[in-house]
Amino acid sequence: MIKNIQEHHNEEEIEIIRLQNEIKQWKSELDFVSQEIEFYIDVFNLFLNKKTNINRVETIYLFNQFSKLRRTNSTILKSCEIFHPKLEEKNECEDVQCDHAYISAHILLRSKIQKHINDIRRLKYTAFTNLKNGIEKL
Repeated sequence: MIKNIQEHHNEEEIEIIRLQNEIKQWKSELDFVSQEIEFYIDVFNLFLNKKTNINRVETIYLFNQFSKLRRTNSTILKSCEIFHPKLEEKNECEDVQCDHAYISAHILLRSKIQKHINDIRRLKYTAFTNLKNGIEKL
């Protein structure tokens, strides 16, 4: 459940709530991406095991790329799960350096997720093209 900001929250609590909500959103997105990746792996595995008009070399490539993305997605999702509870510890920070450490870790995680999502989009575009070409040949 996403926490809402209340009037009694101070600036630090608001920052933590915002960061926690962002991580929850990332986890939700990555969970869905996991399902998408599994779907593509199943589709390309099916094509590899059946005689179809789809380019076998490209299909193997796509299958392998989605398999790599599955591992990356799992790693990033675990990073979110580990980082999320640590945000509660941010309340205990007594200096700016401590605050910056949490914010820097959050920004780094955000960058990894954005890159990962962009990689997935590019690969899905290639997969769509591959599947469309294969369907047109049938």
